[in-house]
Amino acid sequence: MKGSIKKYDTKKGIRYLFIIDINQSGKARKQKKLSGFTRKKDAEDALKKLIIELENDGYLEPSKESFQSFLQHWFYTHYITSIKRTTHSNRDYLIKKHLIEDNPFAEKAISDITTEEIDYFYHYKLGKGYSTSYIRKMHQMLHLSFAQAVKWRKISYNPVVNTTPPRVQTKQVSIWSKDQVKQFLETSNLERLYILFLLAIYTGMRKGELLGLKWSDINMEKECIHIHRNLCYIQNQGYFFTTPKTVRSTRVIPISSLISDQLQCIKEKQQCEKELAGPSYEDNDLVICTALGKVQDPRNVTRVFERCIKNANVPKIRFHDLRHTHASILISEGVDIVKVSSRMGHTSPKTTLDIYAHVVPNTDNEVATIFEKSLQNS
Repeated sequence: MKGSIKKYDTKKGIRYLFIIDINQSGKARKQKKLSGFTRKKDAEDALKKLIIELENDGYLEPSKESFQSFLQHWFYTHYITSIKRTTHSNRDYLIKKHLIEDNPFAEKAISDITTEEIDYFYHYKLGKGYSTSYIRKMHQMLHLSFAQAVKWRKISYNPVVNTTPPRVQTKQVSIWSKDQVKQFLETSNLERLYILFLLAIYTGMRKGELLGLKWSDINMEKECIHIHRNLCYIQNQGYFFTTPKTVRSTRVIPISSLISDQLQCIKEKQQCEKELAGPSYEDNDLVICTALGKVQDPRNVTRVFERCIKNANVPKIRFHDLRHTHASILISEGVDIVKVSSRMGHTSPKTTLDIYAHVVPNTDNEVATIFEKSLQNS
């Protein structure tokens, strides 16, 4: 396989180009030409490199398909088949809003997009006020899409690999003290959703897990709760049950006698409501439900929670921060981080440490003393 080097004149001086015949997989004869070299040697080196790629079947004709076109095809025909409905809804918005509508390189050919342009994209989004964690999600989608483009032989390398996305800035979680927890529970104990608040504080369960909890998930004898599902909402589709957030989120949570007794009272109360409502009652076996047995709207949970916070005169936090409060109290009391991680349904103990490192008791002095005594007693 040979090519030829040619010299030509420009306003800026002499330049060189190479021309080579490309015959791939029995396709029609095609020529490849690359110009603009200031030195003949540079053109020769580039030609040699291309010849080696062609002989090793490593050459790819750069795809002229726009990034926008490729991204839509990849997302709706490939990526969508491997994710949950809730993930699909969230990612669909991210793709449309940030990677297509508000993306400087959306209409550019996928093969022409550079690492530098993607780094600028991250900087551009930071300037618009988006959080580092959200930009990381954009980075993840870009990485996955370009990686697939490499597999489909549309481009020869993934330009996202060498980018520098912003580091996620972790915020210290907001939690209540033990006294604030007691104050909140004391002032909200007449609320219908009191059992929801109590379970959130005493088990660390996520809101979706609590709203998806069924009586069949609770073993009163063994005093434990089995987490099997999550209540989710998708715009224009409504509420539905799905699997927990991660594999580790499917777990068993031991509960105290206090919680068992409270649950038993709620079960008896629900039975009375069922008898009063008659045919109007919708029995979904839900622990947290309306007076007619229907799914409790998460938005209503937020409204009631905020009202109870105000009545209790405690610091305003999110409902999810009850989960953080639960974990923080356990860790501050010296409960092993692995046990806390398992109870919370975290992917690994590292996740737990990353979130709650600030509440881990400082036992450096104790460790030094323990080591010293160990050697002295040996």
